[in-house]
Amino acid sequence: MFPNDWTRALRSSFAALSLRALLAMVAIVAIGGFTFLVAAHPVLAQPTPLTLAGGVTRDGVSVPAPKPVVRTPAARNSALEAARSERLSAINAVRSWGYQLASLSLPQANASSYGMLVVDATTGLDTGKPFTKAEVERLKRAPDGSRRLVISYLSIGESEDYRAYYDKEYEIEEAPDWMMKENPQWKGNRLIRFCEKGWQDTILGDENGRSFYAEEPSPLYKLLELGFDGVYLDRVDVYAEIKKECPDGANKMVDFVARLAAHARAKDPRFMVILQNAEELLAYPKMIEAIDAVAKESLFYGEDFSQNKNSTQTIRFVLENLRRAKAAGRPVFVVDYVSDRTRNADAVSRIRAEGFVPYIGPRDLAKLWLPGVQF
Repeated sequence: MFPNDWTRALRSSFAALSLRALLAMVAIVAIGGFTFLVAAHPVLAQPTPLTLAGGVTRDGVSVPAPKPVVRTPAARNSALEAARSERLSAINAVRSWGYQLASLSLPQANASSYGMLVVDATTGLDTGKPFTKAEVERLKRAPDGSRRLVISYLSIGESEDYRAYYDKEYEIEEAPDWMMKENPQWKGNRLIRFCEKGWQDTILGDENGRSFYAEEPSPLYKLLELGFDGVYLDRVDVYAEIKKECPDGANKMVDFVARLAAHARAKDPRFMVILQNAEELLAYPKMIEAIDAVAKESLFYGEDFSQNKNSTQTIRFVLENLRRAKAAGRPVFVVDYVSDRTRNADAVSRIRAEGFVPYIGPRDLAKLWLPGVQF
């Protein structure tokens, strides 16, 4: 085959390609009466122009550039504000609440008319088993069909040796240096140096809420995965008992609660945080911002673990702080542990007079008392 014939054959084999593609691939050069093919580009063809910022012309038509969807800080803040408004609206609508942390009968709890129930997700049921997601969902519907809030207890100032998520670490390894002496009033509960990162990470988990010690969610994220509406934080007041171990404890505890709230709401912005006791920390705006409600034990009776009235001075101090929450739009839930009918009637009356929501129950919280029955 002569050069001209070879060239024609090669051109024929590329007939299916566009002229633009062929020219991009080869160049034809004539030297001394012979025709040569020379590679012009390492690619077959120039790609069709894509839409770029500012728009391009495609087939003679101007195509505007797509606008990327970007959530601005203002939009994110708006979404967070909407979630907070939803939380506060729901919890401020609660007119009655019940509080039982042990031996809870699901049929009895389901049949109660309470608008909010505080239970223990891990050891609270009479079956001895942790709550399931389906059981939490059942509790969310009151007998009249209305929506009930279901909140789980969580201690962040003491370890409890009956919690599975603590046992694994304590039994296998040497106890961490942030675990302290046993609480003499509650067997199996040990005070915690809460300001230590190790303890806070135990409660919160990693950035995805996974435990650092086992292939499971952290104690906080377990509540989220079970579908609880929120968490009821106990032993926040431990900061006042371990001043030497955690200097500047008030500020550090406020920071811990705020960190916990932010960590939970990164997964569910509607997740509620209720502070129990430590009402003096409501003087910190950061604490009020972090929580959705506050609960107080033994407001009018039993500060000394008796059935006696509390001192006027104590009541005045506590009320001054609880009113801060109320003024900031955070409801106040009160439980007084009094069995005498006259005293519990007095407690309920005084709690309601403050605009707070009352509950009367046994101090061990192993039975759900009902209005009109036990108080």
